[in-house]
Amino acid sequence: MFRNVERLRAALAKMPDAARASVNPANGRFRAPEFSGRVVAELRKAAIANGYEWTHDKPRGTQKTLTRPGKGHKCDREKPAREAARAEALAKQPELIAAYRARMRSKAKGLDKTWDDFVLTKSEKTLKIRMQDQQGGKK
Repeated sequence: MFRNVERLRAALAKMPDAARASVNPANGRFRAPEFSGRVVAELRKAAIANGYEWTHDKPRGTQKTLTRPGKGHKCDREKPAREAARAEALAKQPELIAAYRARMRSKAKGLDKTWDDFVLTKSEKTLKIRMQDQQGGKK
């Protein structure tokens, strides 16, 4: 559109008022801008290409948003909690092993009565106790 240098100079001379909409003060009616946004963009492109200085851009304001760090991966965020739980479980491990071994020893000796309470009837339990007493005291 602005390949002719004289037309380019004439259009640049009209800027920035030609790109602004206005209101007629006499009757209050809206007056559309002489150059649309598309034409202003073409004018800017042609001016920069032909070596003219373009000073009609709006100054960029400060950024109003906060720059926060990203959330990252969930597995990375929760890793310290998992490691703390793992360390806590490892601290309890010797007690759990000792309790397990004691339970297995009592089961091997026949002292674990929970299974008998669950499976055997009262008469079967009585017979089992009598047999153990006769064999020599496995209680």
